[in-house]
Amino acid sequence: MARSIDDYFAFNRAALTVKNERLELISGNIANASTPGFKAKDLDFASLLRKSFDPTKIETDIPISTTDSRHIGYFSGPEWSDIESGVTYYVPLAPSLDNNTVEIGVEQARYGRAVADYQASLQFAEGKITGLRKAFRGE
Repeated sequence: MARSIDDYFAFNRAALTVKNERLELISGNIANASTPGFKAKDLDFASLLRKSFDPTKIETDIPISTTDSRHIGYFSGPEWSDIESGVTYYVPLAPSLDNNTVEIGVEQARYGRAVADYQASLQFAEGKITGLRKAFRGE
């Protein structure tokens, strides 16, 4: 069962792509906090992740089957059209008179958490790279 480096990092690449897109959406919300009629957006990371697993894309010489529907298959990564399907809109806690749904305090908190999530994903990728380096060195 040969796997390429791209396959090894496919999940990390997809996670960083989605998390980066989420940061851009949230920063767009913050930038449009005073735009009349602007609707606050976010990404549903969990649903995008679920859509990205496809057990039929496994390329091996050994037949692989899952015994439970909760088993994880091959991760293909989200396509840009999939990311668009993951966009959600929020109903504000305190509606504004100009129909803008951005609540600046809420968006700033979401942005802070999204940055922390992005940094965690980078650290996971760094851990994988460290593991590969050790394997190549024979440590």
